[in-house]
Amino acid sequence: MKKVLLLGLILSFSGCVTKEDTQVQGKWYTYAESGDYMELWLGKDRAMSYLSGIDQFLLYNLKREDNILYFSLLESRITDQHNFQLEITKSDEQLLQATFRSDNRVDSLKTYFLIDANIPDIKESLDKNQHLMNELFERLESGSHARHGH
Repeated sequence: MKKVLLLGLILSFSGCVTKEDTQVQGKWYTYAESGDYMELWLGKDRAMSYLSGIDQFLLYNLKREDNILYFSLLESRITDQHNFQLEITKSDEQLLQATFRSDNRVDSLKTYFLIDANIPDIKESLDKNQHLMNELFERLESGSHARHGH
């Protein structure tokens, strides 16, 4: 459970907001306060997250409304409850900042950096998304988390 809470902290972000911010898509990365690498993939109506510290993926339904992204857990191998919201405060072509909200908790702002602006085709189960997971591991093994070599 501690790792799931840490995952929530990782998703936290800051800045100025417009309605089109909920159209943010693609693959984004950041680092947890623990130093663990994390990715958040935003598709059209689903999202996935990955945290290196626990080496796990979580699959979510994704709903967009004004400047808020709503995540409801579809599948995870580590938890059966992890619903949250990201209130986007800034987004542009290279970075995304938002505040993580879950139940009665509001976490600090966190910044994510763009890996790939293409919309990932996120399927309805973790097993059906194995090709996306493999792509991430190949990138990490090559020493580059972002396509542009960061």
